[in-house]
Amino acid sequence: MPVLPYSSRRELPPKPGIYYMGNCVCPVMYIGLARNLKNRHINHHRQEQFENIENAVIHYHVLTDDLLAKITDLRKVLIRLEKQAIKHYKPFLNNTSISEQPAFATLHGSIYIQVHKVSQAGYCGHFDGQDGDELGIDTGRLSMLMRAIKEQRPVFLIASGYYEEYESEEYSNLSELVPYRNDRIYLLVSRFVPYGYEQPNYSSDKYFLYGATSKVFINPYVILNNRPGFEEFRRSYLRLGFTNCERSPFTKQLLHLDQLGRNNSPT
Repeated sequence: MPVLPYSSRRELPPKPGIYYMGNCVCPVMYIGLARNLKNRHINHHRQEQFENIENAVIHYHVLTDDLLAKITDLRKVLIRLEKQAIKHYKPFLNNTSISEQPAFATLHGSIYIQVHKVSQAGYCGHFDGQDGDELGIDTGRLSMLMRAIKEQRPVFLIASGYYEEYESEEYSNLSELVPYRNDRIYLLVSRFVPYGYEQPNYSSDKYFLYGATSKVFINPYVILNNRPGFEEFRRSYLRLGFTNCERSPFTKQLLHLDQLGRNNSPT
């Protein structure tokens, strides 16, 4: 496999693959997957842990173009390859916990949201997201994205779709959505504080965002429909794919959901 010193991780290829962290004494201490190896290691959620490895290196295996042309679900293939590698090598760092990322709060300034339709191709990968993962944003509003990055303001990802669409994407907490079966269902999926962006070669309007702090609201995702103030928020801000919502009182709930918990009762 190709190998790079961890200090040279920005030279990783911006391609999907499996990576192996270690050094000459213990070549495989941690195994992970990435849809974009370079983006994944710009600000990895285990970066502090990796930096403490003496003479750390990254071995990596990139999925070939021939394989990519044959598969329909990249995330599932990466998960399968990662599990096989972990079962074989049994890397000890994969079983260690990391300290919680600091919560982000802002008293003023811009707060941005991205709305994804569940049925859109490529969205379902977010259902397998973890804290620290990169966030793919589709937007023609590049100036807004750049402003969010420059000011390090939070960006929230909200899923939008009907029950049948979540069902077809194999969402694992369908029972939570039954009460909203006749409505368009909005789920808060993740929050990122932008750290940077990179424009992939295959699209002029999709960007990868990676967070200095990030949160994935899983097990289950937060259902927004019945939260106080959401209806006004939906009418005013959820018609666009990427928008600034700093003037909405509802954003205070988004910023403090960590403290409110993940239940769907009014707060």
